[in-house]
Amino acid sequence: MTGRHATPRASQDRSWPRRLGLSVAAMATLGAAGLAVASVVAPSDEECSGSVLAAVSADPAIAPALSEIADAYAETEPTTGGHCVQIEVNAASSDEVEPTLTTDDSPDLWVPKTELLARPGEGADLERLAEVAVSPLVVAMPRDQAEELGWPDAEYSWQSLLDSGPGILVDPASTDEGLASLLALQAALGDNVDQAELVQVMTQVAQTVHPTTETAFASTAENGGDTFTALERDVILHNREVPESPYVAVYPGEGTLAFDFPALAVRGPDTDKSVQTAVTDFVTYLGTADALETIRATGLRSPDGVPAEVAKIVEGIQAEMPDLLPEPDPAVIAGIERQWAALSLDMRMLAVIDVSGSMKEQVGDQGTRIELTRDAALEAVQLFPPSSSVGLWAFSTLRNPPDDHIELVEVGPLDDVLDDGGTRMDDLVAGLESLPDLAEGGTGLYDTVMAAFQEMRANYQPGMINSVVLLTDGRNEDDPDGVDLATLLNTLTAQFDPSAPVPVITIGMGPDADMDALRQISDATGTTAYQARDPREIRSVFFQAMVERQCRPNC
Repeated sequence: MTGRHATPRASQDRSWPRRLGLSVAAMATLGAAGLAVASVVAPSDEECSGSVLAAVSADPAIAPALSEIADAYAETEPTTGGHCVQIEVNAASSDEVEPTLTTDDSPDLWVPKTELLARPGEGADLERLAEVAVSPLVVAMPRDQAEELGWPDAEYSWQSLLDSGPGILVDPASTDEGLASLLALQAALGDNVDQAELVQVMTQVAQTVHPTTETAFASTAENGGDTFTALERDVILHNREVPESPYVAVYPGEGTLAFDFPALAVRGPDTDKSVQTAVTDFVTYLGTADALETIRATGLRSPDGVPAEVAKIVEGIQAEMPDLLPEPDPAVIAGIERQWAALSLDMRMLAVIDVSGSMKEQVGDQGTRIELTRDAALEAVQLFPPSSSVGLWAFSTLRNPPDDHIELVEVGPLDDVLDDGGTRMDDLVAGLESLPDLAEGGTGLYDTVMAAFQEMRANYQPGMINSVVLLTDGRNEDDPDGVDLATLLNTLTAQFDPSAPVPVITIGMGPDADMDALRQISDATGTTAYQARDPREIRSVFFQAMVERQCRPNC
């Protein structure tokens, strides 16, 4: 049974779907307050007939505030059913809490950054009781740089963030802030950029992420300060702890996302009713004036969006809650996570490009098909991280008899220095630029696919994305004594190993590409065939194929 929402969202004046919370592995920068917070509070009422313990697991960003509030709550000598109530607060990230939610180690109350990306597992039963706090995602900018741009009155956009240079995100794979930033960027720019441009943006960002918000702020001392995304709360805490290097929170004009820190009661068939009552009573106490002031004092806003008085413009933030972007659909979130995984991991790719005579066909006034393919590939390789391993083959029936392909660049790291003193990237660029001069002969498709697949399979590297990406505009025109389609498909199916996958991603260019054969070839290795009907689509299709390679096989 999945988690349920038994009560309405806390803030009804602002539409809930515009509030975002994310629950991946959280980080906190509360310094002296510490990350491992534990507070056990018990009333001193000697007339209690027993005690009830309610365990609270809270994101490290809010755990210190909840611990302090629990101490204050103890002074009210809470009871339920004649039993004294004890509240135990422990700091724990979502990835630590989620596996426990259906076990005896489950907390009675869970306060993550959000539910949106929570993965409690089948059987977990969660009831949302209230929204405890809120903190918007902001662009953290060194104050002197912000003032040069006209802060606090100047307008700022998500595009401005992209234009500010490297190091604009913390790692989306391990931090909530990083993933939220990608979602905000897509929401703000998605209608204005095509898929290829979005992939290009994400690939560039992937090469320069900070591991955590803490390391991003630390870059101030090293290079004068980066501009990057962070929780508003983290800007406040940085300014308190490192006042000599002040940052400000900048709010993009398109809107932003916000983390909502929900109080989730963890229910189960054996949950004690007294514990349930104790949890509900404590959550009710979190809405009292004193409790809300404690929350604001730690740099968070209360659920109504109000910050602590001292945390306003003096500490680099604006008083009013910023405009919020629509809450992203779960399918969008899954797509962003998949794209990031594809573009941020090291890859080992063999690019195999058709140089048969038909590739010299002129496409309007745009150039020949092979020239358009060359240009798309040259643009794509500039986005590959230097640690990527890439190789290049060209193929046609006249290339290298009896083989149908010629190796232009051996697969290996792009930043390797070769015998001639240049890098493999240099050779790759040269190889791609030479493709138009090689175009002649027929399409030796099946023999080339077989050879490329077996080459990458024989030299498979664990921990990398191993793939073949093949581009062709035709159909097999090889010697009748060569490999036929049935033999090729049987071999691919028999030799494909899901534990060490080598997907063969095929791209058909133009109307004469044998898409039926290409689909069967890709399907045999758990992947997809793409078609660029118009050569102008080659660039977008090539980028799309890059993104898809991470989830193969079985997307």
